[in-house]
Amino acid sequence: MENPAGRLAVVKKIIDSEAMLLSIGDVANAVDVSTRQLRYWEKKGYIKSKISKTGQRKYTYFTMIQAGNIASYIEDGFTLAKAAEKAQSNGRIMKALRHFLKERFSGGREIPNGYEFDLGEIKGLPKDQRLFIEVLENGESFFQVKKESTND
Repeated sequence: MENPAGRLAVVKKIIDSEAMLLSIGDVANAVDVSTRQLRYWEKKGYIKSKISKTGQRKYTYFTMIQAGNIASYIEDGFTLAKAAEKAQSNGRIMKALRHFLKERFSGGREIPNGYEFDLGEIKGLPKDQRLFIEVLENGESFFQVKKESTND
C-alpha cells in the first residue's frame, strides 16, 4: 500500500479497536483469569462481549484491558464491585485517549533512533505548524512544534 492516505486509514482503524475481536480464551489467558470468571463478570454487567455469527463470545482489546484492570484490582484486595468501578473509571480515560489518537494522528515516519508522529495542527498557530511527538528507541519521548513534514 503506497498510498499514504490508505496507510493512515489502516492505522486509524487499528486505533479504533472495535473492529479487532478476541475469543474468551484469548482474553482469559491474557489477563490470567478463567473463562468462567469472564462470563460471571459479563453477567454482572462489568464487561461486555459481542456475539459472533457462530454464537461465540468475542471481546474488543478495550474490554481485554478492562478485564485486566478488574483482575489487577481484585488481586490488590478490592471487591469485585469496587474493582469494576475503578476499571470503569480507567476505561473512560482509555476511551478519551483512543478518541484523541483517532482524531489527531495524522501520520508517522521512521527517524534516526526512533519514530516521529504527526498529531496535527495547533490552535492559534499558522496552519503549517504542527505538533509532532518523537519516540526514541532509548525510551525518551518529546513534543516538537515544527512545519508540516512532507516525507512519507
